[in-house]
Amino acid sequence: MNRGTTTWSLRISICHLRADMCYTFTCQKNKKWRYNQASMITVFNLLSITVSTLSLILWRRAARAALHHSRQLEQARAESDTLRHELDKATARLADVTRSEDQLQHIVSLLPVALFLKDPDSRIIMMNEACEQIFGVGFAKLSGTRGSAYYPPEQMEAFLEADRAAFASGRLWVEEEWVWHAGLQEDRRVQTFKRPVYDSEGKPAVLIGMCIDVTERMRADQALQDSLRQLRKLSDHKETLREEEQRRLARYAHDALGQNLMALKLDADMLHSRTAENHPRLHSQTGSALTTLDASIHAVRTLINELHPSTLELGLPAAVDWQLKQLERSSGMHCQLHLLNDGGHEGLPPRTTWAVFRMIQVALGNISAAAHATRVDVTLDLDPEALLVVVGDNGTGLPPNSGEPFGMLALRERVGAFGGQVVASHMPGKGTTVTIRLPGMEKREAEASRSVLA
Repeated sequence: MNRGTTTWSLRISICHLRADMCYTFTCQKNKKWRYNQASMITVFNLLSITVSTLSLILWRRAARAALHHSRQLEQARAESDTLRHELDKATARLADVTRSEDQLQHIVSLLPVALFLKDPDSRIIMMNEACEQIFGVGFAKLSGTRGSAYYPPEQMEAFLEADRAAFASGRLWVEEEWVWHAGLQEDRRVQTFKRPVYDSEGKPAVLIGMCIDVTERMRADQALQDSLRQLRKLSDHKETLREEEQRRLARYAHDALGQNLMALKLDADMLHSRTAENHPRLHSQTGSALTTLDASIHAVRTLINELHPSTLELGLPAAVDWQLKQLERSSGMHCQLHLLNDGGHEGLPPRTTWAVFRMIQVALGNISAAAHATRVDVTLDLDPEALLVVVGDNGTGLPPNSGEPFGMLALRERVGAFGGQVVASHMPGKGTTVTIRLPGMEKREAEASRSVLA
């Protein structure tokens, strides 16, 4: 009810009250009651003031209510505008996010690297075309599944275990694994990179994965290793043939040239002794011939020892000891042989004995050429399960960043042909130590059998 309606209602009520009072007054006048007319007017005025006051109070209350309602409407309108603005902004952001997701999806689909996403239960939720090519299965078939229908059980168990390990580690997880390619119907070697992502509460949210097919690289590496192994076998076979040829030449030089020179020396010596008194000039000539023959015999012996030392027929320790004495005699260095497990050399085949002796010769040659050492120590451990050779000196060693000598490279290739290892430690000013480890007889025979079967 508004202010005007309320006021008119009060006025009508007052008029009715005045009429009733006039009627009552008239009736009572007839009954001879006397009233004071001024008092009646005062009452009427008080009633009018009261009605006006009540009207004003009611009007103010109505005004306050209307003002409050208006303010509520204004506030609601402002909130509605703010909400509409926020809704427009949210709609725009959603459109931007949708557009960005579409662009990201296109970018991911065009990447040459295989990418995939998994939820905490290892279900695939996204993968690109490169990943489909590696897995051999389309995303439409794998979406929302673990892929159990397309991979062997043992591979699935390995996949799930790797996913759990990646989530538990909280860091980048890298491993190589076999993945069955449904299209090619073969196992492919895949290198997988996995990075877990967690939500605001620290719970696993998604697993980001990237995989690279390394099958061809693995096959190329295997082919390279096979080629290297064949080259080493060929090199070892060539060295063996050369050693056998040198041995044959040494025997020929010893049996033919050496014996002929010795026979010639005996004849010249007999002629030299018989011409001492009667033919002084001939005696002098035969003396010169004997000197030449001695030099020739010494040269032949040196040649025989360089081709194939006769001490090799006595075993590896004897040959190494002879070589150290030769080095000590020619260079003045103090050379010492330390022999461990001497009985092992008896089971060494000639080929191994020759090869190890040549390895030691190469190491000693490197020392005498550039080490400037005064002492050389050679240790032989002829264990049947493993051969150990340690050659050390007290020379200057190799300076830093000087590179490895060619002789050391040749030594590595020679040792690698036997399936062994070479470790060289250089200490500038403190010498060099070369350690050679070769597998024992049983292991070499097993490897030879496998290579023949392959």
